[in-house]
Amino acid sequence: MEIFRASQQWASRPEDERFPSIKALYDATKAYAATAAEAHVAFSSLRAEAQAGEVVLVGKENSPARLTNWAFGQLAARAGAPASYLSTLPATLAVQNLNHGLKVRAEDENTNDNANLLLHQNGGMICRAITTQKYERIWNWEVAMRLLDLEAQGWEPARPDIRKSAADFPSLYASDHDMFAFVRLPNQTIQQPTDGSLPPMYKGLIYWNGEVGERKVGAMKFLYNAMCGNHIIWGASDVVEFSARHVGTVRDRIADFEVEIKKYANESTSDLEAQIKSAHRKQIAATKDGVLDFLFGKRSIGLTRKTLEAAYDAVIPDQDGFPNTVWGMVQGLTRHSQTVPYADKRTEIDKASARILRIAF
Repeated sequence: MEIFRASQQWASRPEDERFPSIKALYDATKAYAATAAEAHVAFSSLRAEAQAGEVVLVGKENSPARLTNWAFGQLAARAGAPASYLSTLPATLAVQNLNHGLKVRAEDENTNDNANLLLHQNGGMICRAITTQKYERIWNWEVAMRLLDLEAQGWEPARPDIRKSAADFPSLYASDHDMFAFVRLPNQTIQQPTDGSLPPMYKGLIYWNGEVGERKVGAMKFLYNAMCGNHIIWGASDVVEFSARHVGTVRDRIADFEVEIKKYANESTSDLEAQIKSAHRKQIAATKDGVLDFLFGKRSIGLTRKTLEAAYDAVIPDQDGFPNTVWGMVQGLTRHSQTVPYADKRTEIDKASARILRIAF
C-alpha cells in the first residue's frame, strides 16, 4: 500500500520550512522555543482591542499582542464566535463581539478556567496560541531531540529512492507551530518472501507534532519498499500509528509509544524476515467466512466483524498476498485503517493487526 503523509508535506511546505538535516531541524525548533514564552492568565483578564485596523489581544498589563491567524481562530472559539465571520468585519466590530463572548465566558461557572497563551517576541509581541489550562505543550524541539537520538543509532532522514532528481531533499519539515519528519534505517533491510520480484523493505518512522493546539503528537512505524520523488511511500506494510492529544497524561502516552518504537528500532531484521515469511505461509482458514469467524472469535483482537470484512476485501493479492493468510489480513487491515478518518480508530486497527501476527503462530 502507499502512504501519502510525506507527499502531502512535500507538496505544501514553503522553502523556509524544509530542512537538510535533523540537526538543522532541531536547531530551528529550539530557536522557535527560545523566543517563546507561556503565560497562564484568567480569560476574564483578557480583552480584544482594535489597533491600526487589526484585532490585538490585551491583558491586565495593557501590553498588546498581535494575533496569528491560528490564535485569532482560537480566541474566537473561546469567545463562542465564528472566526470565519469575525474576520470579515471591521476590527472595531470584531472586538465588540469577542469582548462580549469573553465576558459571557468569564461569568459562566462551567467555564471557570484559565488561558494558556503562547507568546513570541519579534519586534512586538505576537500571540501564537490561546489554549486552556488543560493543554500540555509538547515542544517541537523535544520531538526533534528524539530524532537526533535515532540518528546516533544509524537512522537517517528519508530521501527518494526512485524517480530521483538533483533537487531532492529529505522529508524534514518544521514551522513556528508544527513539525513532521520521516526517517529510515538504511543499512538493515528486510527481504520479502517472494520470487525476488519485490525489493527489500526498509524500516521507516514518521514523527509529527503541533505546539499551538492544532494537531496531536504522534508517530508511525512501518516497513516500506521505496519513496519516490514526490515523497509517496510505496509498498508500506506492518503499519502501526500512535498519537495523543496534548492534555493530561500526554507525556506518559509518549513514553509508552516510545517503548514500542525502541523495540521496533532494535528488532533484528532476521527475526522480522522470519516472522513475515511465516505470516505469508500461514493460512487462517480456507474460506472468507472461515477467516472472519476465526478472527472475530478471538476476543483479544477486539475488532468488529464489519471491520474485519472491510480489511479482507481491501487486500490486493498481487501486492499483499492472499487474504486468507495472516500476512494478507495484516496488510488488509493496514489498507483499511488508512481510509479511516479518526486517528484513535486507526490506531485501534493497527494494533489489532499486530495482535493477529502474534496469535497466529
